[in-house]
Amino acid sequence: MTPKDYQNRTPLRIFLSYFKPHGKLFALDMSCALLIALIDLAFPLVSRAAMYQWLPDKRYSIFFVAMLIVTVGFLLRALLFYVVAYWGHTFGIRVEADIRRDLFRHMQEMGYDFYDKNRTGQLMSRLTTDLFEVTELAHHGPEDLFISIVTIIGALIVMFTVQWRLALVVAILVPLFLLLIVRSRRSMSEASQAAKQKTGAINTEIESGLSGMRTTKAFANEAEQQERFDSAN
Repeated sequence: MTPKDYQNRTPLRIFLSYFKPHGKLFALDMSCALLIALIDLAFPLVSRAAMYQWLPDKRYSIFFVAMLIVTVGFLLRALLFYVVAYWGHTFGIRVEADIRRDLFRHMQEMGYDFYDKNRTGQLMSRLTTDLFEVTELAHHGPEDLFISIVTIIGALIVMFTVQWRLALVVAILVPLFLLLIVRSRRSMSEASQAAKQKTGAINTEIESGLSGMRTTKAFANEAEQQERFDSAN
């Protein structure tokens, strides 16, 4: 993307644009996440049928066949979870690498005044620590959101078929929880931004201390340098 694209697009649209080169991995991750959610939804249904129908009616053949299918299902779930954990994180790491590449290219295009205003440690923090959280978001964000939506909708459908009154109570509570999350998002975002700024400040002191270590040792200035670092730390 060109610098003009970054200026005209929203942050979310810019972020999602990095998914496209790795679409196959993303599709694999989401497909496995969907199957995991469906297996988790099926287990309570099988358990309910076993306890209230098959065992009381002494339909043991159906019961043991169903338990065998459940066992196979959970073995499949373990395999799917491995795919999500390994290839999902691989997808996130590749997105992080692409973003870091573009950020470094952008930094090379900045003028001298930019580097006069920004310390090296702060910039290093942007390229390392901050992007690690982007990796986690790229992997867990869409996956967790997708699984949560499928699980909530599926669970409500099942509950309405079992006891619609209790299901209605839960359905009313879900929007209240969503409202609470939306209201908490701003304060959590501010706290996260403050933590990143402090991490950048620590990295700045580390970069300054290590790059000037020869001068510090030459003038026996270790105690003062240690005091500066302790203050930032």
